[in-house]
Amino acid sequence: MIDPELKAALDTMLGDPEHWVHVGTVTPSGEPHVTPVMLAYDDDHLYLSLTGRTKKANLQKNPKVCVSIAEDGDIAHVIVWGDVELREDAWAQERWEFAMRHILGDEGLDQQRRALSREGTSLGVLTPTRWRIFGLDGPGGAPGYFPA
Repeated sequence: MIDPELKAALDTMLGDPEHWVHVGTVTPSGEPHVTPVMLAYDDDHLYLSLTGRTKKANLQKNPKVCVSIAEDGDIAHVIVWGDVELREDAWAQERWEFAMRHILGDEGLDQQRRALSREGTSLGVLTPTRWRIFGLDGPGGAPGYFPA
C-alpha cells in the first residue's frame, strides 16, 4: 500500500503533462545510470515501463532504484527510493496496459501495445522504501521537505 502522503504528491506531480520522470540504477561495475521512464501508480505500487538492456541488466544485478519526478520549469519535485521487481507475466501485462492507458490514454495505448518479454519491455514494480517531497503542499498545507 502506497503511503497517502506519497500518493497525494504523485497525484499532484503526475497530473501535469509537463513532468519528467527519471530512474537511477547502478551498473554492475558500480557506476550510476540515469534514464527517463514512463511511470504510473495505483494504491499498491508504482509501475515503470522498462525497455532497453542497460536498465534491465542493472536491475537484475541490483534492484535498488531512485526515481525523480519534476515539473518543467519548477523546483517542486518528488524523489522515491525503493526496490524494483522485473515482471513479464499475465498480471504484469495487465498492469503495464493500465499504466500506458493512465499515461497515454486509450489511443496512446493502442499505438504502444506490445507483449511484455525479457528481451523487450518489462514492467518494473517499484515498492517505495522512502521518499522526499519538496515544494508541494505538505501536512497542514505547509510547503517544503517531508521525508518518510
